[in-house]
Amino acid sequence: MMAIRFLLIFISALFLFSCSEKEKKDNTRNPYLEVGGRYLYVEDIQAIIPDDASKEDSLSIASDYVKKWVVDILLYQHASINISDKEKIEKLVDDYKKSLIIHQYEENLIHERLADVLSDKRMQDFYEKYQDKFRLKNCIIKGVFVQVPLGAPKYKKLQKWLKDFEEESIEKVEKYSVQNATTYQYFGDKWVNFAEVTKNMPLHIENVNSFIKTNRYIEVNDSSYNYILRVLDVNYIGDIEPFELAKGKIKTILMNKERIDFIKNFELKLYNSAVEDGDISYFKREDIE
Repeated sequence: MMAIRFLLIFISALFLFSCSEKEKKDNTRNPYLEVGGRYLYVEDIQAIIPDDASKEDSLSIASDYVKKWVVDILLYQHASINISDKEKIEKLVDDYKKSLIIHQYEENLIHERLADVLSDKRMQDFYEKYQDKFRLKNCIIKGVFVQVPLGAPKYKKLQKWLKDFEEESIEKVEKYSVQNATTYQYFGDKWVNFAEVTKNMPLHIENVNSFIKTNRYIEVNDSSYNYILRVLDVNYIGDIEPFELAKGKIKTILMNKERIDFIKNFELKLYNSAVEDGDISYFKREDIE
């Protein structure tokens, strides 16, 4: 919250201080109005109006924007006369600007220097060493889901293709679904949350692990639709999360660790280098109490 507060102060102050001097009119653009030595251009107004806005909406949006822009200028003029702690605000702006620049510089350094550090081998080693950190809290599956209206043609063929599922079944199910299905999802090449796939199916499951172990072909219906879920592969609740899914988490963990160590060492080297090069000039060498 403190960071957000400083950011708001910083952004507001940048705008306010930019109003303290008259700006030079941009002759390459079309001025709409001028107040307090600041110019609002037609192009600025046009940029905030959505392309699909009606004429009435465009006029309303433009009017509100212009009014807000003018009021901000006038408020600053009024505040600059009556406010008494400008120096405090300027210091907040300078401090936060410095923090932003340092943060961005450190981020650039981290991405440049650490990109090669996080190799697949290092992430794989971490994954194997700390597998208990990657226990699944939800069942994940690979498979095919089809939702078909009751009475759809050749429904028995669809049932057979999905029950006997073979490699050529994918193309057959896809072609059938294009013509007849309300919903078709193939996720045989990626892991998805079982609960996410089945949330719209008329299913009541008390124990997911037990249910999936005995049901790789799931078919239910309601008053309007048939639902078929063919499970091709599964990782149960409590299993170790597949590396392909855990990779993103591992990268974040290692990056955070490297970030702390890297910044700490970088700052120490920066300081020691300045001391050795005589870039720090002490006026008093007594210990600071």
